[in-house]
Amino acid sequence: MAGKIKFVQTSFFIPLFEDNDVGNGRLHPVTRWIQFQRKLYVYFRAWTLAPGNYKGSYKDPDTGLEVVDLSRKYILAVPKKELRKLKDFLKEEGAIFRQKYIYFEVTGKVELLKVNYEKIL
Repeated sequence: MAGKIKFVQTSFFIPLFEDNDVGNGRLHPVTRWIQFQRKLYVYFRAWTLAPGNYKGSYKDPDTGLEVVDLSRKYILAVPKKELRKLKDFLKEEGAIFRQKYIYFEVTGKVELLKVNYEKIL
């Protein structure tokens, strides 16, 4: 079918607390979440917040130390051609959450997106 848009499902985690290295480790204010969700809708016309919180850990590529986070999980279907736009969005917007990395998944493939947090330091 000509003109049919191919969507891919993505998901990503945003920790509930600021990173201790680039933030102060405090809980994000509600206004930060509202701002992020509004921007998600403006740029991608959709977003889904999965129920509950997700606890996990990863090895920080910068320090080599284990980081344990409690996160919100967002699910978003985007046209395949907009994947780069979503990744760039998360790298920029991740800075408002004072994060160094965002866990990002596309159809089972995972990567840690390095956030452009230098602009907040």
